[in-house]
Amino acid sequence: MSIAMKVGFAKVDSTPKKPVPLGGYGLPEKRIHNNVLNPLYVICVAVNDGDQTVLFFNLDQTSFPPELVESCASRIEKEYGISATNILFNSTHTHSAPAFFMENPTENLEEYKVFLCDQIVSVVSDALADLSPAKLTIGAGQVLGWNYVRRYLLSDGSYGGDNFGDFVNNVPIAHETEADHTMQVIRWVREDKKDVVMVNWLVDVFRNKVEEEQGVLCAFYQGCAGNLNSHSRIPGEKRTPSYISVGEGLAEGIKPILASMRPVKTDKIRIFREEYEGEVNHQTDHLVPLAMEVQDFSKTAKNLSEARKFAKSKGFNSTYHAGAVIKRSKMTKTITLNIGAVSFGDVCIAHTPNEPYDEVGMHIRATSPFEMTFVLGYTNGCGGYMPTIKAFHHGGYGCDTCRFPAGETEKLTNRLIEIVTDLKR
Repeated sequence: MSIAMKVGFAKVDSTPKKPVPLGGYGLPEKRIHNNVLNPLYVICVAVNDGDQTVLFFNLDQTSFPPELVESCASRIEKEYGISATNILFNSTHTHSAPAFFMENPTENLEEYKVFLCDQIVSVVSDALADLSPAKLTIGAGQVLGWNYVRRYLLSDGSYGGDNFGDFVNNVPIAHETEADHTMQVIRWVREDKKDVVMVNWLVDVFRNKVEEEQGVLCAFYQGCAGNLNSHSRIPGEKRTPSYISVGEGLAEGIKPILASMRPVKTDKIRIFREEYEGEVNHQTDHLVPLAMEVQDFSKTAKNLSEARKFAKSKGFNSTYHAGAVIKRSKMTKTITLNIGAVSFGDVCIAHTPNEPYDEVGMHIRATSPFEMTFVLGYTNGCGGYMPTIKAFHHGGYGCDTCRFPAGETEKLTNRLIEIVTDLKR
């Protein structure tokens, strides 16, 4: 017999009011927003089993720093009595949101942090007020034609990514690994209010169209998208650089899934969280002097292309790569990562602050004892890329900027599998 559940939904605008530097592509000081095409949002889904409540936040942010996680969770716990253990902050990882990791943050950026945290805390009251009896249904399906692995085997035998100039003198000839085309959907069917849908793929156009066409409320959670893209660089394969086209395509792809949802049992919410100590890669510390030259040059570079060219001349794949070398050298031997999982019956949501590769998510899902398992990255912090050992062997984009040495991803993945398995016992 299923436990009676209640689900609430709330959404608030979190768009910066003043110009701020944007994150996601390096050199944030040269990417200052001056207009708004689409607003940023904070979405909160509250799930209650009669005894405790879990808050699932969907933040339109590139990442959400650990210090902001701690600050917001502390305020929510004090104001609403919901334990920090019961709060998950998941970032959509949009590259058109404020850059929180600048060495010298601007005054506007500091003001925005305060504003964002205020919005996050305030939206909780609306989500709790919206709690309504709900039945849990799930569905999944293959949505082909939109997801591609971002790393490629190149014509010179090397492996490269899609955004650091790796294709200037090379032709991509094959995807490095299999892409994950599985779209997963959790639909909370409510009796007297709009249903709440949780999906593991996201684009704001997708979210808007689903809400409009299906008459539901949507929250999208960033999963294992570390090597995904909306288009392929391989000659002859489909290329869809327009996020509007991607959103429209995904909105079509979810229709048959929503039409074939099935009910599953619910149970008391079970939560496990731990502070995982991940090893930091210090094997490149000797390159710091050269990396500093790259960073100094980038401050006066005319554009990203000029900065990238100089970085290449010094042996780095990008300015981001040089910056990563410097940051790693300043770290201790390990870095603390907030990982864990939440379950409510036949559904489990595993999470890590990292950006996992497809293979990580597919492996955890395949070994999970739950009927549906979401594997979320960029949750409760930002631990950076999680390349597989195979990717490290190939080298290139995503591995050079990773905080961890080869093999750490597999250790973390195995720990998440243990956590998920234990929740089912």
